[in-house]
Amino acid sequence: MIITILVTVIVLGVLIFVHELGHFAAAKSVGIEVPRFSIGLGPKMAGFRRGETEYVLSWIPLGGYVKMAGMADEEVVGKLEGGTESPPGTEERGAAGTSPRDFDAKPFWARVMVISAGVIMNWLFAVVAFAAIAMGQGVFEPRIVEVAPGSPAAEAGLRDNDLIRRVDGVSVHDPTQVTMRIERRAGESVDIVVERDGEDLTFVAMPDAVEQFSDLTGNSRTVGRIGIRLGADGGRAGPIEALGRGWSSATYWSGAVVQFLTDLVTGRSSAREIGGPIMIGEISGRAARAGFWELLGFMAVISINLAIFNLLPIPVLDGGHLLFLGIEGLRGGRALSVQQRMRFTTVGMVFVLALMLWAVGNDVLRVILR
Repeated sequence: MIITILVTVIVLGVLIFVHELGHFAAAKSVGIEVPRFSIGLGPKMAGFRRGETEYVLSWIPLGGYVKMAGMADEEVVGKLEGGTESPPGTEERGAAGTSPRDFDAKPFWARVMVISAGVIMNWLFAVVAFAAIAMGQGVFEPRIVEVAPGSPAAEAGLRDNDLIRRVDGVSVHDPTQVTMRIERRAGESVDIVVERDGEDLTFVAMPDAVEQFSDLTGNSRTVGRIGIRLGADGGRAGPIEALGRGWSSATYWSGAVVQFLTDLVTGRSSAREIGGPIMIGEISGRAARAGFWELLGFMAVISINLAIFNLLPIPVLDGGHLLFLGIEGLRGGRALSVQQRMRFTTVGMVFVLALMLWAVGNDVLRVILR
């Protein structure tokens, strides 16, 4: 239990730090005043001040923030962030209460860059992590090791040693990606492109519908299976190949997260599948026990989830700020009023808090019902 808690703190702490570091570095690069850099939310637990910025650890380990001067939603999120005070020594403001170092005083392109930087950093972290895995652990190709007799794969014409290139029109690069694509097509035909003897061949398989129970989520779901075993060792990748694989893996997982969100909206996936910190902790603990590379891969996937979540057009998230900037751009440089942005931000904060409570509630129910 102690190891699981420690690993969870490390996983979330690193990913939050990476995200906020992106905002911080971008803000500093364009001359925005940054009174505080925090890992965690709520009251300050510990910290120190260097220059104009106070660096703190806060008590609620469910996020972080970079407090930038002159943001319209400061009054709304100030209490959640642990106060609105600025450290002494920051730039004096004019009679109107504004400063040329305020966020809202910067050019449009600079504000877009600063808001986007956290998401970009999370995505780049995933690219680098997947590349490190390809170099350190090695590459496992989506090559068929065994085809079960009489299985949908055998009936479709797939053979041992076939290298799977695409599933349902999407390029795949490792066994996990193949499995995830096929799982979604239970009882539906799926196109599978394989490389055989240097030639690309297309086969159509009809995955069997199989009930799968997860002891982690406590839920059963129907998944597709075609009766193949995958996972040929492709050896360790060189730096260039590893970066390519890191990029393609990050792109694939980004699409998978977007697909899950789409399935939630359409009803194909249940909102009960949304997990919170307890689920992250349990998976983190399992990954850590499996080894460093498994833990790093899990962190890469969570980093992408964090990036995509922050891009949702919900005020208070990065996507909400980008939405406001997009409206400003469409209106020829006329931004929404501070009052309008604050009202939308209040609604967004209520939504995010409700979503967090839902995720934690799902976690608690899973633990109770096991």
